[in-house]
Amino acid sequence: MLETIRSHAQGWIAKIILGFIALTFAVWGVNWYFEGGGQTAPAITVNGEVVTQQEFSDALKQLREATDVDPEADKALRERVVEQLVNTRLLTSAALRAGMQVTDAQVSAFLAGIEIFQENGQFSQQRLDAWLRSRGLSPAYFMQMVRQDLLLRQVQTAYGEGAIVTQVSAARLGGLLAQTREVQERIFDLNQYINSVRIDDQAIEAEYNAHRQDYMTPAQVRVQYLMLTPDVLAEQVKVDEAAARQYYEANPARFQEPEQRRASHILIKADASMDAQARQAARARAEQLLQEVRANPGRFAALAKQHSQDPVSAERGGDLGAFTREMMVKPFADAVFGMQPGEIRGLVETEFGYHIIRLDAIIPGSQLGFAVVKDELITELRQQEAQRRFADAADRFSNLVYEHPESLEAAAKELHLNIQESGWISRKEAQPRVLGNPKLLDALFSPDAIEKRHNTEAIEVAPNVLVAARVIEHRPEGQRPLAEVAGEIRLKLAAKAAREQAIAAGQAALKAAEAGAEPDRLSAPISLSRMQPINLPPEAVKAIFKAKVDKTPTYVGVETHEGYRLYRINRVTQQAVSPEQVGLIRRDLQRMVAQEEMRAYLEDLRSKAEIKINKKVTEQKAD
Repeated sequence: MLETIRSHAQGWIAKIILGFIALTFAVWGVNWYFEGGGQTAPAITVNGEVVTQQEFSDALKQLREATDVDPEADKALRERVVEQLVNTRLLTSAALRAGMQVTDAQVSAFLAGIEIFQENGQFSQQRLDAWLRSRGLSPAYFMQMVRQDLLLRQVQTAYGEGAIVTQVSAARLGGLLAQTREVQERIFDLNQYINSVRIDDQAIEAEYNAHRQDYMTPAQVRVQYLMLTPDVLAEQVKVDEAAARQYYEANPARFQEPEQRRASHILIKADASMDAQARQAARARAEQLLQEVRANPGRFAALAKQHSQDPVSAERGGDLGAFTREMMVKPFADAVFGMQPGEIRGLVETEFGYHIIRLDAIIPGSQLGFAVVKDELITELRQQEAQRRFADAADRFSNLVYEHPESLEAAAKELHLNIQESGWISRKEAQPRVLGNPKLLDALFSPDAIEKRHNTEAIEVAPNVLVAARVIEHRPEGQRPLAEVAGEIRLKLAAKAAREQAIAAGQAALKAAEAGAEPDRLSAPISLSRMQPINLPPEAVKAIFKAKVDKTPTYVGVETHEGYRLYRINRVTQQAVSPEQVGLIRRDLQRMVAQEEMRAYLEDLRSKAEIKINKKVTEQKAD
């Protein structure tokens, strides 16, 4: 996923890069970041490795925002988050056991390729730092997230490259997809029979009594509510240009872009898991390459492509792009920042192995002008002030809705909030989504809220999102009377009976056609393929292409939601498939095979793993 961003991070994609990254990181998780937090029970444990409540909550929040799931589907979303977090833990552990790793150079190369982190076509540490600050991410956390995602991508790539699909299989499938069949259609629609159906009152009453639960109205309420968030407070914060300039001038170091170096390297891996003999062999190979480079410096890129064990930079002749000192491990950074352009140095030993380094350029540091950072700085200062105010406002908000239980007016007036009203909501269906929080719904459907019309307490429905509400109208759960639903039941039973008549008529027509009688009222000929089904129902397309066509014409029929469809298959035509199309099909098949192999691999890992899920957290508490 990150490689895709790196390749396409331009225009609008660059503007929403956080949406991609944050979602992936939230789902995949970074366990080390959340360790040591303490005292709360874990949400999930995978082979002794903890997924904290905070990690689960963050992942759930990100997916909610990305998928805009309504409250009724929230249970399925939670299950999806649990599955993905478990899969992440299993895949990460498996990747590390297999010796997979992500080097600092790979992380740096990825970041250097993202347009929004560039200044004049070069990587800008200052831009990255400003981006991280605006989103409240620490550099160490962000780097670890990138590293984790790249590690998991190695696993996915390994399975993708290992998927084997022959050219013959792809060509055969291409032929099946391109095959066309000419058909004529006769539709037996239930609406053709519905006027002849008679449903008596006894049948309606019997249906009502047999399925009374289908004709219930759930308890519903309409509410007024207030919502307090830092974003709401930020709208009330005014930060003028003068204040932003004052901060800019008082913190010049923040806006000083550090010196960067552009370098290339050849890496021969030698990590801590290797024994002494293997490390010596790796060093000997690196020494030999160093001699070749020094003998012919112009072949550096060619030797990197051929021999470097850093796959990302090797593809570019060892080019790592531009980076700051902090982006590299210390031995590597010390070497690079002590070199002159064109200089070749080696061997430099790091935790990843032996490096041969060539310094390609020195990019001096520069001061970002106020005009460049002004808008971002104003937004940042506004958000900081709003966040500072939020803690005090949250306490005051909670007190006001409690001290004035019969109205939200006091809290709204003092904190400059807007009282909003909902439509009818139930425990299973609530809009807007913030009202679908289980704890808030429990409060709204409590006797205190319904009978006394008191405010609920201020409830945190999501991180930094407080909601207080009060019921203004209530509809209790009840059985809808037969008189109210009789018309609805009559239409339902009539449609069912008419469909049965349509199916019977269609089956009789099929039997007659197979006996030699030509069907009447057939449509004009229709030519379709599996790739171009011409808006026919999926079940009809499946039946048409499943039918034996040893001789034509032949007939096939299929039941549909609307009744029955009869098809006369007149002829079959095999279309040519170009080599390019076969190539595309083969790649798609390889992707499908890789996905299936990954699924099977995960199932195997799960079968051997000890997985504990705290349902009190994953099904309710972690909101």
